[in-house]
Amino acid sequence: MFENNGRPVLLVCLAVFGLMTGQQMINPVLAPLTREFGFSELALGLVMAVGASGVVLVSPFWGRRAVSWGHRAVLLVSLTGATAGLLAFAVIARIGLTGALAVPLLFVLVLLSRGLVFGLAWAATPVTAQSYVADSTDGEAERIKGMSMIGASQGLALAVGPAIGGLLSGADLLAPVYVAPVVLAVIAVVLWIGLPRPAAHRERPPTARVSPFDRRMWPFLATGFGLYLALTIVLMTAGFLLQDRLHLTARQTGVRTGLIMLAGAAMIVVVQTAVVPRLRWTPVRLLRAGALVMTGGMVVVTVASDTLLLGLGVAVLGAGMGFGMPGFMSAPTLLATREEQSSVAGLVSATTALTFMVGPLIGNGLYGIAPALPYLLGTVVLAGLALFTFLHPGVRQAPATATVAGAGPG
Repeated sequence: MFENNGRPVLLVCLAVFGLMTGQQMINPVLAPLTREFGFSELALGLVMAVGASGVVLVSPFWGRRAVSWGHRAVLLVSLTGATAGLLAFAVIARIGLTGALAVPLLFVLVLLSRGLVFGLAWAATPVTAQSYVADSTDGEAERIKGMSMIGASQGLALAVGPAIGGLLSGADLLAPVYVAPVVLAVIAVVLWIGLPRPAAHRERPPTARVSPFDRRMWPFLATGFGLYLALTIVLMTAGFLLQDRLHLTARQTGVRTGLIMLAGAAMIVVVQTAVVPRLRWTPVRLLRAGALVMTGGMVVVTVASDTLLLGLGVAVLGAGMGFGMPGFMSAPTLLATREEQSSVAGLVSATTALTFMVGPLIGNGLYGIAPALPYLLGTVVLAGLALFTFLHPGVRQAPATATVAGAGPG
């Protein structure tokens, strides 16, 4: 597939992979860093929420700019801005650990660098990648495969990023914070050199805006929101859970959190690359399977009392997300016209970003009340979603002929 666009599609997926990897490298050390800074669990939730709120607000904007400016320009702006945000965060974190900054000032600086600047820049890459695939593919099967490639890139980053971050944190808590902007800068250079410039005479397809409340879209956006919300709640609180239950040091927490995240992300990759292509299920069937499997994983996380059991629960969650992610990313595009693809890509990206705004606030806030509350809520949400995907007529009436044929480069 992608006979004429194979290399550019792979480079676009590389941008998604690099951005997600840089983000995920830092995540294992955020919980212990939060406590070293003197912040509360809710403060970390606020930082993540501010970054994600920027993504929610500007994803539709970046979707339109991908059409008017060109995908290459938007991707380079995104990677450059994200690099600057993480670099600033690295400098602020180093100063913060010395105790030279008052806690309120330190919090504001972290909020601006890791939250606002990084979030606004981050927002452009996923929506631009989806827009590029939608604009470069013809037919349902080809488009689903392209969207699955983006999902596989995200899943691979979710595996590689925490693993590298966890290992680096064993040497120095801030090591992954230093390495992450370097990764983004290198990938930005690769795209600048390798991604072709658009032809000056290239005709831009007309665009049409789509409301998130469009009756074709909202059932799938709501399902995707619930799946990502449940996973986000676990990922944002796992570090606190490990440190509190096992009485770990900051470095030990970083390493074990990285391993826990790796377990979940590895299953996302395995399911998307080895299982989904062979099953050739419709997007709706993938969503149903994802919700059911994730419900089981959340139950295990809720009762987990050690690292091994928590890792098992997160792995099952990852397997469920491996089913649900390509279904969520594909179903809305199959219901949209070609003119609506950029807008739909923005809605999908904004929906996932919204979970990273709401999830940390809900998860970290509930964790501060009682450690089991976030996971009990996640179980209820996922069980409800499973029923929703079977019963709601808007889900049942989705295209039944298209199947997800694969997630590899093909």
